[in-house]
Amino acid sequence: MTELEIRAYPIGMLSGILGTNGKQATDRKLAAYGYSFTSAGTGTKRIYTITALPDALQRFKSYCVFALGFNPNTDFRKLRDFVFYLMGDDNFNWRPAEMMEEYLRNEGRGVSRQTIVKYLQHFESLCLFVRTDDYVYYRVKKNYGVQEHEIISKEEYCQAWSYYHEWRNAHPNEDSRPAFTSMYNRFGGVPRKQGRVDRGAPWNRETINTLFDLASQSILEEVSG
Repeated sequence: MTELEIRAYPIGMLSGILGTNGKQATDRKLAAYGYSFTSAGTGTKRIYTITALPDALQRFKSYCVFALGFNPNTDFRKLRDFVFYLMGDDNFNWRPAEMMEEYLRNEGRGVSRQTIVKYLQHFESLCLFVRTDDYVYYRVKKNYGVQEHEIISKEEYCQAWSYYHEWRNAHPNEDSRPAFTSMYNRFGGVPRKQGRVDRGAPWNRETINTLFDLASQSILEEVSG
């Protein structure tokens, strides 16, 4: 949707911008986008006056809901933080979801691994971001009850899982838990892999850039007071 300005709009012009028909639909759409407004007159002579623009977080929310199909009950501050780091921090966007969670927590911006996965799945459905076959290999371990992650090589990843399967073959009557425990102790954690996140279809570059611009504006507005 075209950004509105603080000015007067005839209802016909405003309805064309918003894709609405009539006063009630126009009122609802303006409120949903976060605009403050007044209106006067009747029928086709009604005039709307935009009195205040939505803040940057509200504009980000509106874009995510109306253009990208996110649930209106989404925590858009968390989604904004994730988008900002995903697109703006080269030390973040290559990480697996578990390591993204840890990274954001250390930045004071808590977003759970499950939520990160949900965001990425939604973006993948829109072809905005995709998981590639360029894997990141890492191990997961616990340190005094806190889950930690460490990057490892593909060779170490393969060695660990080879050891696991050899242990299982050597103990056919055992379940998998002792094998995992033995691998964990030998290799200092459980090895995992995950495809790196990359930008999706090239025809979505404008959408991706708009999303990042809105997230960046909201962060800037927040930190600048």
